[in-house]
Amino acid sequence: MSDNNSDAVRELRRALYEQQRTIFILRSQVIDQRAVVLQNLTRIESIEGYMTNNRGERFRPRFSPIAGVELGQLGRRLEMRERRRQNQADGTGNNAAGSSAIGRNEREDGPSSDSAPGTSGNLPPTPLSSRTTATSVQQNDTLGDGQGTSQNGDAAENGPGPSGILEAHMNRARVRMVRDEMVHRALQQQIEHQHQYLLQQQQREQAARQQHIREQLDEADQLHEQILEAENDENQDPAEQQQQQQRQIMQQQLYERNVRLQLREGRRFSSGAASSLVVPPAQLYWERECLICTELPANFYNRGCGHVCLCSACAVNCVLHKIATCILCRAPVNGTYAFVR
Repeated sequence: MSDNNSDAVRELRRALYEQQRTIFILRSQVIDQRAVVLQNLTRIESIEGYMTNNRGERFRPRFSPIAGVELGQLGRRLEMRERRRQNQADGTGNNAAGSSAIGRNEREDGPSSDSAPGTSGNLPPTPLSSRTTATSVQQNDTLGDGQGTSQNGDAAENGPGPSGILEAHMNRARVRMVRDEMVHRALQQQIEHQHQYLLQQQQREQAARQQHIREQLDEADQLHEQILEAENDENQDPAEQQQQQQRQIMQQQLYERNVRLQLREGRRFSSGAASSLVVPPAQLYWERECLICTELPANFYNRGCGHVCLCSACAVNCVLHKIATCILCRAPVNGTYAFVR
C-alpha cells in the first residue's frame, strides 16, 4: 500500500515538475516576444523622427527588403527617364549647332569662285560650340521655352545666362522634392502598415500564450493538490488508516440501516390497515405542505395535538431521530405519528 502511494507521489511530482518547466519556457518566450516587439516599435519611432527632421532635405533611410526593392525600381525609372530626356536634348542640340555653324560660315565667307572643297564652310562644328549649343538646347527643353534652332545658335554664341542656370537648378530641385515626397509617402504608408500588423500579431500571440499559461497553471494546481493528498495518505499511520476505513464502513452500514427503516416505516404508514390511525378531519389542523421540506404534501399528524404538518419522509426522519414534540406547536408526541388518507 505504501509502495504504491510512494510511486504515485513520485509520478505526480515528476508531472508537476514538467508542468512548471513548460510554464517557465512559455513565460520566457512571452518576454522575448515582448522585447522583439519593443525593438520594432523603437525602430519605427526612430525612422519616423528621422523622416520628420529631414523632410525638406535629401535623406536615405533604411528600408525593409520589399520596400527597398520597390523604391529602388522607382528611382531607377526616374533616372532612366531623366537620362532619355537629356540624351534627346543633347542630340537636338548637336544637330541645331551643326546647322547653325554651317549657315554662319556661309554668311561670313559668302559664295566665292576660288573656294575649294574641304574649306571652313564645309567643316563640322568645333567641340566647344557643340557642347555649348547642347547645354543651351537642354536648358530650353527643361524650361519649355519653345524657341527655334536660330535662337539655339545665338545661345551657343552668347552662352547660358545666370537666370537660365538658376532656373535649371530650381527645376532639378523641384524634381528632387517631388521624388523625395513620393518616397516619404510610400515609406510612411509602409511604416503604418507594419505598425498595425505588429500590434495585431502581438495581441494575438499574447492572448494565446496567456490562455495556455492559465491552462498550465490550472493543471499544476490540480497536480499539487493530488500530491498533497497522496503525501497525507502516505504520512498517515496504518492504524489510523484502518480506523478511518472502519468509520467509513460503519457510516455506510448506518446509512443502509436508515434507508431500510425509512422504507419499512413508509410501508407501514402508507398501508392504512389499522383504523386507529385515522382521525376525523374535524379534529385535525391540516397543512397543505410539509413544514420541514416544504415540497411534499402533508399526510402525517401528531396524535397529541392533531396537526397534519409532515410528509412521510419527514415523519420517518422524526421517528428515527426521536423528535418528541410537534413541529408546529411543540406539543409532546403521543406515541407515534399517524397517517391520514
